[in-house]
Amino acid sequence: MEIKKPLYLFIISFSLLACLRVINREFSVLNAATFTLVFLLSLSVSLYALTKLINEFNLESQYLKRILAVFFFYELIIIVRGLSFDYNSIKDLLQSDYTFWVYLIPLFIFFDKRLPTLVLLTDILYYLGVFFLIACILHPSFITKRSTAEIFIHPFAFGCGFLLLNARYLSKRKRAVALLALLVSVASFAFLARRNGIVSYTGFILAGLALNAKNLNSSKFFKILPAFAAIAIIILLNTDTLPESLTKRLNQRLTEDSRSYVVDNLFADMEDNIVFGKGMNGYYYSPMGGGGENEDGIEFSIQEYRNVIENGYLQLYLNGGIIYMVLFVLVLLPAALLGIFKSSSQFVQASGILIFLWLVDMFIFGLPRLTLQYVLVWICAGICYKKSLRDTPDEEISDAFLNYKDYEDTLVH
Repeated sequence: MEIKKPLYLFIISFSLLACLRVINREFSVLNAATFTLVFLLSLSVSLYALTKLINEFNLESQYLKRILAVFFFYELIIIVRGLSFDYNSIKDLLQSDYTFWVYLIPLFIFFDKRLPTLVLLTDILYYLGVFFLIACILHPSFITKRSTAEIFIHPFAFGCGFLLLNARYLSKRKRAVALLALLVSVASFAFLARRNGIVSYTGFILAGLALNAKNLNSSKFFKILPAFAAIAIIILLNTDTLPESLTKRLNQRLTEDSRSYVVDNLFADMEDNIVFGKGMNGYYYSPMGGGGENEDGIEFSIQEYRNVIENGYLQLYLNGGIIYMVLFVLVLLPAALLGIFKSSSQFVQASGILIFLWLVDMFIFGLPRLTLQYVLVWICAGICYKKSLRDTPDEEISDAFLNYKDYEDTLVH
């Protein structure tokens, strides 16, 4: 089965969605109708490519077969409970990052798991990292404004975390790009006081260094770490958009409680929906007045009901109740544990660590949403559950990375 073209097509079209959001927020070049049209066209291409990439249905885990059947059936119930067929509802549903599409992304657990495909995926993640760094140099405001930073960083730099975890298989150039992209991301999150981003991306750096300490010490990897850190800081400090202190906002927000009010409103409104939640399009009463933009350029409209809460687990709770939260953890947590503790290769260990860092991030923010970041989580889950991959030794995986060109034909035929 041909995989190479659909994979490139999927990544390009999916990344275009993120670029559209960033460019439109920064420059407002597209009106609402044009944005919707381009958004849906890109999404259609992504869905077409998805039909070619989802092909690994031979589940080797009996546990996964049972829990996935229940998980997907319950997701279908959540979707049906939130369906509305009027024009505006359908349009909002298709354009939202947090409703309908997040229930399709778990299908990436069936992503093609042949080693050449996975090596190609890491190659594409590297090019996304290169694009990210170039864009940061050409337009630093993408990462110095809260209105664009997160929607730009996660789609293009998150994959570099997976690359760094697999540094032993990569060239020095790819390691350098991965590390630099993560350092720039951490600096941006520190400046913008995005605590969840700092935890996630610092976690990648620390886990990557720990996982690769033995293999990379001889390549002087640790000796060049301070140089990369200095480069990242210089790039940020030489923009006229930064204040005197990079961490000024972070220091102010470390002890700030900005969510208790919303969380209390959620629990108060969910008293009759604790077990099953409110469905895909569930709302809760939490009035927020004022409107306009805050100091970070984020526009807040006056509203009384919300369908998003800035916490991954609470979002699951809102839409599917305690049942959905439990099913979600029962799928992803065992995958992380199998990958970290029951694998013969660093590649699968890296997949388990990525899932674990995502589960931790969901306590802070970590919203399941339409982004490559969330797609990678479910691809890694499929990797960790595949016993034959867990039993594959490092030598064989290293060979797949070193001799990728020799295997490339298997992705086309």
